[in-house]
Amino acid sequence: MTTRPATSLYAKYAANAAENYERYFVPAIGEPVARRLVEAARPAPGERVLDIACGTGIASRLALQAVGTTGSVVGLDANPGMLEVARAVTPAGIEWLQAPAEDVPVPDASFDLALCSMGLQFFSNREAALREMRRALAPGGRAVWCTPGPTPPLLEAIDQALSSHIGPGASMFVHAVFSLHDAGEAGALMEAAGFGSVDVQTTSVPLRVAAPAEFFWQYVHSTPLAAAAAELGEGERAALEAEVVERCAPFVDGDAAVTEPRLLIATGYREDR
Repeated sequence: MTTRPATSLYAKYAANAAENYERYFVPAIGEPVARRLVEAARPAPGERVLDIACGTGIASRLALQAVGTTGSVVGLDANPGMLEVARAVTPAGIEWLQAPAEDVPVPDASFDLALCSMGLQFFSNREAALREMRRALAPGGRAVWCTPGPTPPLLEAIDQALSSHIGPGASMFVHAVFSLHDAGEAGALMEAAGFGSVDVQTTSVPLRVAAPAEFFWQYVHSTPLAAAAAELGEGERAALEAEVVERCAPFVDGDAAVTEPRLLIATGYREDR
């Protein structure tokens, strides 16, 4: 009698990372967070909006709904794959630019609102990116950005499993996602970049994501973690998945996993004197 080797759900989600991001991450996490950001930013009809690190464009799409046909939205990202998906899933009305956040190819004072949803923590030079947002804003314009953290228990459990099976280097991305959550640090960054009337608030976003095994591979294949997972054998991936399921059991509610990460929302204005 032969024993069938253990298998995981890894292959089910081993597709294009940007497409996975739009298909799985955006509905479960990206859209609820972007919606909270746009609600805080309050884009008005007719405003010109710049969405920095737009990914596949969920915040851009929500902003377009708010500014209407008299407004305009530009989404900017350094990842061409993300922009390719953004163009494919978005109706006409948004302009897409490929560029880093630290060097935004738009004229000075050409926007009323700059958004950034869960992107600032990844920038190599956060202050430079914020200065570019300020430069792009017209006098009186505002920048509003959000970052999650600290690491919520569900992701801590996943991080522990990754560290156990791949090593501490594999969890660096998880920690990076939640690396900018201190209100004092956020306010200091905004002021150093030249913003005035800075306001930093914290809230939380309740999320229901897929059951642990499904969510884990959706998350992995939507992020740089996919490269580390690809180096494992199928048996190793099955063992990793089993540990994720075990560690995440306390967060299961029916057919979903639940989490409520904190969200920092920072606002600042270009106040030329």
